[in-house]
Amino acid sequence: MVFRCPWHAKFQCSKCEKFHHFSWLYFCPKTKKLICGNCNKPTLKPVRFWNKNYAYDFWCDQCESSHYDLLYTEFRGKHPWQLEEENIISNVEIQTPWKPYWRPLYSRKGKEISLEESLKIEDNVAPIRKMRGSVVFHTELIPEDQVKHQETLEKWERDSGIWLEIYRKQSESDEGDINRQLIIDPALWELLGDVRKLKVLDAGCGNGYLSRELSRRGAEVVGVDFSEPFIKYCKQQESVEKLGSKFIHASLMDLKEIKDNSFDLVVSNIVMVDVSDFKQAFLEISRVLKTKGRFVWSNLHPVFGRLSSIDLKLPKDTPRNEEVLYKVTDRYFESGGIQISWHNLEPLWSFDRTLSEYSKALKKAGFVIQEIVEPKPSNEVIQQNPRLLAFDANRYPLFIIYDCLKK
Repeated sequence: MVFRCPWHAKFQCSKCEKFHHFSWLYFCPKTKKLICGNCNKPTLKPVRFWNKNYAYDFWCDQCESSHYDLLYTEFRGKHPWQLEEENIISNVEIQTPWKPYWRPLYSRKGKEISLEESLKIEDNVAPIRKMRGSVVFHTELIPEDQVKHQETLEKWERDSGIWLEIYRKQSESDEGDINRQLIIDPALWELLGDVRKLKVLDAGCGNGYLSRELSRRGAEVVGVDFSEPFIKYCKQQESVEKLGSKFIHASLMDLKEIKDNSFDLVVSNIVMVDVSDFKQAFLEISRVLKTKGRFVWSNLHPVFGRLSSIDLKLPKDTPRNEEVLYKVTDRYFESGGIQISWHNLEPLWSFDRTLSEYSKALKKAGFVIQEIVEPKPSNEVIQQNPRLLAFDANRYPLFIIYDCLKK
C-alpha cells in the first residue's frame, strides 16, 4: 500500500471525470480545468528535475501552447494549488481549511537534456544482486567493443587451472558441470542425433569432456580453445584414452589453422557468453563448416539466464525454490561485457546480448536457425536433484540451444 498526500494522489479529469495519478494530468490556466493523458495524449519532454529525467508534455488546443504534468508544474511553482486555484478535486480527503501551499523561492525550470539521456534508467537490480548474490560483479555493463580480447584471454589463462581443479574435486572432469549434466547435455545430444563418421569441431572445448564423448560416439573430433592449460589437459587425457581426438590452441575469432569447409558439424557448449567478438566467431565457424553443415550451440538464455537477472525470494536463505517470488530481468536491451567472479576464481569477462543480436549475427554469417530448444529437465531428474532443479529449471529456461544450418 502506498500512502500519498493530497498533492501526490489522484485528481479528477474535467473531461472524462475519472480519477488519475497526478503525473498523468495537466492544468490549463485559461479554462481552469484538469485534463488527463487519456483524453489528450502527451509527448515526452526530456528534462531533468528532482530525480526525474522527463516530463509529460501536453499540447492544449484551448491555449495553443504546451502544458506539463502536475509533478513538473509543481517543481516549477506553477501547480494550480501554487497558483491558488483550489477548485481541483483530489481523491484524498482533507480537513478544511487546508492549504499546504509551497512554492519555490524563485521561478525555475528543469535542465534540458537529450532524449537519449532521458531514456536511461538507473539499474535498480544491481544493488539487490550485490547484496544477495553468490556471484560477485566487479564492473558495470560496458559496450563489448571496449573489452580487449587480450584481456579476456589472459583472465581465462589464469583461471582455467582453477576450473580444472574444481572439475576434479567435483568428479566432473569427463561429464561437464552439473548444469550440463542435468539440463543442457540431454537436450543437446537429442538434438545432435547420430554423429558417427561426422567431422566435428568442438568450438570452445574447455576441458574436452564433450570432445571425448563425441569421439566415443564415433565422430572424428577436433577441439579448439583459447586457453592453453585447457588444451594441455585435453591432450593429456587423449594420451591416456587414445580416442583419436585432436586439440588446437586457438581463438574462435581466428581459426587460421583450420581450412575452409572442413567440418560437417560444429558444436559449442556454453561458450559464446565468454567470447568478446561473437560476430567474428560466427564468421569463422561458418568458414570452416561445410555447406549444409550444422552449427549447434548452447548459451545462457538471453532473458532468464542473463547475468543481470536475479531471483527474489523470501526468506532470503530458503532452500525451497518455490519460495522464489519471481525472477527480475532489467534493462534487457543493454548489451555488453561485465566482469564477474565466483568460487575462488579471479574476475572474468562475460557478455549479455539480446536474442535479436545473436539472430542477426547468425544470418550475416550465412546461417539459418532451424530450431531453438529451451532445455527443461525431466520430472525424474528433478526428483533426484530437488534443491538444484525443483521449481527453478522447470519454471523458466536458464539455457538455450540453437540448431543452425549453413546455407
